[in-house]
Amino acid sequence: MPAASVAPRYLLEGAAYALEQCGLLLRDAIVLYRNGSYSSAVALAALAREGLGQWKILRKLRTEILGGKRLTITDIQDACGDHESKQRAGALSTTMKADNDTGLGKLIRKGMTSSSEEWRQAKEQLEEPDRKKKKRVPGERHKQRMSALYVDPIPGGWNRPTREITQAIAYDYLQEAANDYRGSYDRYTNPENHKPDDPDFYSALEQWTGRPTLPRPESP
Repeated sequence: MPAASVAPRYLLEGAAYALEQCGLLLRDAIVLYRNGSYSSAVALAALAREGLGQWKILRKLRTEILGGKRLTITDIQDACGDHESKQRAGALSTTMKADNDTGLGKLIRKGMTSSSEEWRQAKEQLEEPDRKKKKRVPGERHKQRMSALYVDPIPGGWNRPTREITQAIAYDYLQEAANDYRGSYDRYTNPENHKPDDPDFYSALEQWTGRPTLPRPESP
């Protein structure tokens, strides 16, 4: 017999639980960061980002079901089973940094301090490096998670998480994750404000009175 298909409600619940798990892992990662466990903090924050990606993936699958597509639990497991796919889905924003005396740094600074027309030109010039970074980020974040967890052989010695993941690296990683979680937290917590974006999803979320309460966003 064919496997049973899942209902939209099932995916609504899964998306909510994934975002809840993202918030819980980020909360714990920040505790570790504040206690000086930078590599462990990054490892947890990377898993939190996967939860954020799963929140987006499950919402997309729910839309497909509402459009008439039939999906089973196996289909959902396949869609959510790849680490880099979840990192890609969870990469809601990127932060561009550069030294002030570099070409990129001057361009960013120009955009921050220029008139509207100069800012438009600077923004257009920044779009290409931003697009390239967005393409690299999911794989880089997955590699950072691995380097934060495992002692692995590398040219010239061994990867040691406690040496490779500095406080500065951990801070940037957690801050970017917290920023992305904050946006989804607001959408989840105040669905009535976001109905124009996805009326069916946010109406269903609003009507679910017993939905989980998410951990509040924090910065490291």
